[in-house]
Amino acid sequence: MIILYFYICINFPVSDRIKGKDKYGKRGNFILENIDDRVKNIALKLRKIRELKGLTREKFCEPLGENSEYWGLIERGEQAISLVKLLQVCETYDIPIETVVDLNYQTMDDKALRAEISDLLESCKGKQLEMIKKFVENIAMAL
Repeated sequence: MIILYFYICINFPVSDRIKGKDKYGKRGNFILENIDDRVKNIALKLRKIRELKGLTREKFCEPLGENSEYWGLIERGEQAISLVKLLQVCETYDIPIETVVDLNYQTMDDKALRAEISDLLESCKGKQLEMIKKFVENIAMAL
């Protein structure tokens, strides 16, 4: 408990913590519910993946070297997952990161994109074209 207290104090500014009692009446510093909705969405997906694999939190955490109680905080969206930990989970359980992380960005019209790519390809030669071909093949296989 002392280690958790110091972790919270070091990693979360005072504005993100409150003193008081949790729903079970325990005293301490508690993290406010201000974690980004995108992080909570990642947490829900990770939980669903764990459940689909039929793993308990404890079994899921073993190869990650993680504490199951801490992982519970992550799955409930009460604690943000670090990028390093997210990458470790994806690598350990062979999960494509794009199935967990949704990036909302503006998409261009396919026709305009093709024209732009074609213009860029015109300036490429030899080894560059070979690398581009391999890159596009890898993308096509991943999707």
